[in-house]
Amino acid sequence: MNPSTGTAVAVTLNPTVYPVDLARLQSDTAFLGSLSLPADTYTSATLTFSAPVLTILNQTGATLNGTCLSGTICSIVLTAGSAQVTTTPFPLTLTSGQATGVSINLDLNTALTVTSGTLALNFSTANVATAATLPRTGTPTSALDLLEDFVGKLTAKSSSSITIVAANGITLQLKLPSSPVIEDPQGLCGALDATCLVANQTVVSVDATVNTDGTLTLVSADLLDATPQDEVEGTLLANGVAGQFFLVVANKVVATGNSTLAAANVGDTFLVTLSNPVFIVDTDEFFNNASLPPSSVTTLFSSEADLVDGQDVMVHVTAATGTAAAGDQAITTDRVRLRFTRTTGTVQSVSGQSFPLANIPAYIPFVTNPLVDTIPNATNFDGVTDVSSLTSAQNVSIRALLLNNSVFSFYAAKVRVQP
Repeated sequence: MNPSTGTAVAVTLNPTVYPVDLARLQSDTAFLGSLSLPADTYTSATLTFSAPVLTILNQTGATLNGTCLSGTICSIVLTAGSAQVTTTPFPLTLTSGQATGVSINLDLNTALTVTSGTLALNFSTANVATAATLPRTGTPTSALDLLEDFVGKLTAKSSSSITIVAANGITLQLKLPSSPVIEDPQGLCGALDATCLVANQTVVSVDATVNTDGTLTLVSADLLDATPQDEVEGTLLANGVAGQFFLVVANKVVATGNSTLAAANVGDTFLVTLSNPVFIVDTDEFFNNASLPPSSVTTLFSSEADLVDGQDVMVHVTAATGTAAAGDQAITTDRVRLRFTRTTGTVQSVSGQSFPLANIPAYIPFVTNPLVDTIPNATNFDGVTDVSSLTSAQNVSIRALLLNNSVFSFYAAKVRVQP
């Protein structure tokens, strides 16, 4: 944070180099922390990226950066750099004891460049990073922001709080409400109360509010596993071979200490081999929602035929070998769990609770613009109050179940209007 006079104030992150998956942040928020700053007027913020890694499906028809062949999935380490954030609310005047929330948005469409076959990030372009004062429209009452789908192992629990640790080292401590919302699409815990949250056992996806004092409060906990299991979550891309697909890592749970899984990072690519798998759907926010009965989605994801490029899936790992350096990371799975895809597009029109989404990424293989369905009392909106507030030509990002054989291709748990 850069004051109008004096020395810049460094914001300490935990971990110090804070890992973020920008694909997930299309629709969601990463909580960088609650900080104490001296009273002053701050003219800007400087956001520094350390050796960012970009994983792409190269569909340009040309080789990029000397080694990434067209038609292949590549991870490219890009040059570190810093972006200056000068948009409103900067200059930001803070007085003693004042509580203020600020969000930062990174626009990869602006930052990414391809010049003479070289893909790069240009952080000096105007408005690569912009800021906004919290809360945004649609945020729960009395909160600054909403954190969603934070996956990790519950490592500590008291009568008033729980601690969730993600595989990337990020730790969240959440206040525990007296009657927490428990989502349990697999039927792991019939009680559906706080007794379902067991320290050093339960693996969850949690939603939480960021409070005005910088603390976090649990909104809901989606039960993924009653005991830790080796799992990898990411974006599915077909490789043209029956019984196999590629998976670009977004998340993982490592229970056995397997060296391949322990070393895997966000953006790594695994070759997944199916071994008599079961197929399940993590309905998460849609659990027990009368507007979206489980049969509406679970029956549409029951076999390999229901897999489609762009789906976010979590696979239970029965074997894992290889390294990223050697390019031979591979896993075998006996369970494929459909989770929530993040993508961005343009609203064409709004009809009732749904809208067609245009200009989605080319790797998601829809010939016509897919329909996005929003679910009453379940879909969260960011930047607008509800689906009727959306307008044609708005750019939106969604977090949604992606189904290949449904009237609605996307069932959205989140719709965020992009600035």
